[in-house]
Amino acid sequence: MALTLSKKALILVAVPLAFELGFVGVFAVLLHQVDHERAREAHARDVAAHLNLLLRLVLERSSSLIVSHFTSKENFRKRADNAKKRSYREKDVITKLVADVPHEKESWDKIYRAFEVGDSYFDNAKTMVDIGNKMAAGMEMIKVNRLMDEVFQAIDHLVEEQEAEQLERKQAQAVYREQIQLLLYAAMAFNILLAVSLALYFNRGTSARLKVLLDNTYKLAAEKPLSNEIGGDDELGHLDRTFHKMAEALASLRRKEHAVLMSAADIICSLDKDRRFTAVNPAVKKHWGYEPDDLIGRKLDQLLLDDDAESTVSQIENIVSKKGQAAFTNRIVTNDQRERDCEWSVVWSDQEKSLMCVVHDITERKQIDQMKQDFVAMVSHDLRTPLTSIQMVHSLLAAGAYGPINDDGLDSINGAQNSVDRLIGLVNDLLDLERMEAGRMDLELESIDVFELLKPSIAVVENTARNKSIKIDTSGVTEALVMVDKERIIQVLINLLANSIKFSPKDTTINVTSSKNGKFATIAIIDEGRGVPESMRQSIFERFKQVKKADAANKKGSGLGLAISKAIVELHGGSINVESEEGKGSKFYFTLPLTEQHLEKSVAPEELS
Repeated sequence: MALTLSKKALILVAVPLAFELGFVGVFAVLLHQVDHERAREAHARDVAAHLNLLLRLVLERSSSLIVSHFTSKENFRKRADNAKKRSYREKDVITKLVADVPHEKESWDKIYRAFEVGDSYFDNAKTMVDIGNKMAAGMEMIKVNRLMDEVFQAIDHLVEEQEAEQLERKQAQAVYREQIQLLLYAAMAFNILLAVSLALYFNRGTSARLKVLLDNTYKLAAEKPLSNEIGGDDELGHLDRTFHKMAEALASLRRKEHAVLMSAADIICSLDKDRRFTAVNPAVKKHWGYEPDDLIGRKLDQLLLDDDAESTVSQIENIVSKKGQAAFTNRIVTNDQRERDCEWSVVWSDQEKSLMCVVHDITERKQIDQMKQDFVAMVSHDLRTPLTSIQMVHSLLAAGAYGPINDDGLDSINGAQNSVDRLIGLVNDLLDLERMEAGRMDLELESIDVFELLKPSIAVVENTARNKSIKIDTSGVTEALVMVDKERIIQVLINLLANSIKFSPKDTTINVTSSKNGKFATIAIIDEGRGVPESMRQSIFERFKQVKKADAANKKGSGLGLAISKAIVELHGGSINVESEEGKGSKFYFTLPLTEQHLEKSVAPEELS
């Protein structure tokens, strides 16, 4: 029968308790019987004692009367009266004692009636003595003696019964004492047997299995195979099965970790506090040209480029002392004496007393970064300058500096000029974005009202909006002083307004609002355009990302505007986002830090016109 731990615990408590209760019950019954026998013995003893006393009082009364008859002394008469009174009290006592014992009460009633008759003989005899009729008194005393003989015999019989009762009760008490003694011995023996049996049962069913569970925990920690399942449907059995499943999961996880470690593209290694390698994965062969076993026990210092050794050692010592983590870069000299740029992520494990390291080779990334810098420099110098020259030539041609040009020629020049303008704008956007991401763009911060940012921005896009019959509503703008680089934020506003105009249908309204929340002001541009799909609401702020691929050609966009806007806003410590529902318009909004002074009043639309 499968028992849970709670049921086993209940058995351990309930079985001894039931035995103890049974023992106490039997013991109580026996004690009650002993008390009952003692009470009956005491009753018999009391009845016999009072009967004997009554006999003595009757004899004393009788003898006192006889002596007073012959001597006429008053003191004997008083003794007879006193014995009479005392005999009455004894009769009352005996009557109460035998009231609850039928056969004793029946015998006593006969004796009591004989005493009443005898009392009348005694009273008659006393009267005769008092009047001096000694002959009559003698006759009455003869009657008393005859009656008393019968009473004495009845009393003797009743006393003998009480003595026999006392003996019987003593024998019963002896039997009960033997039973109690036997019960105590039996209870002691059974209690010992029960304790041993329960201990063996518990040890077999619980303690031994707990020992197996405890042993399995040590085996799990030592990564050794576990003992077989202990079985059972109780809590220990469920715990053991769960423990085995957990061990299997951990073993599987270790295998996966080992597989990941062995197949990882990055170098994963551990160092002791003295910077000696204690473990290295096989990726080190690919990146540094060393076999893993070649590096075990070797100091990291031996692989570092001399210029990076001091800073790397300092970084690692700082991590060890603080028992923390950090990231840093350095250069490693490979087995074939090449230099590799590496990015280290290091964390101190206090349990392992070692540094856990992930080393990412960033040599190619640094080369790409250098290529990007070279490209930016080329664009800045070798592309923008010629484009500016072409732009000037187009302007001169359009102005007639080289002679008159017919209408077709002017159209061609204007088309070429637009293309050059777009190309210069793209180059400028690329350069701005690169400077911002590289942290080389300095902001000229000043405290300025939101109105002063919106006026020039709206002025730039006003003609485009007018051509599409689009109204720009600024009634939702409130005054607020923000700490910003004016030209950069105007650039953001122009870009957001231009996008809203570009993707809004004719005869619609673009609403511009502003509000204050805590330490920031929020500016929002809300249009009635086609909206932004949910899947694109984050990616449109990335480089060259547009909602539709055709937008680059049809809408004349480069895909850099929102990326630049995001970079500018974040440089100011704010954030930019979009809320949209496809086919129902979009809401682009961004936050800017407020200055210590700001106003709270609405502005009329005509103030921004």
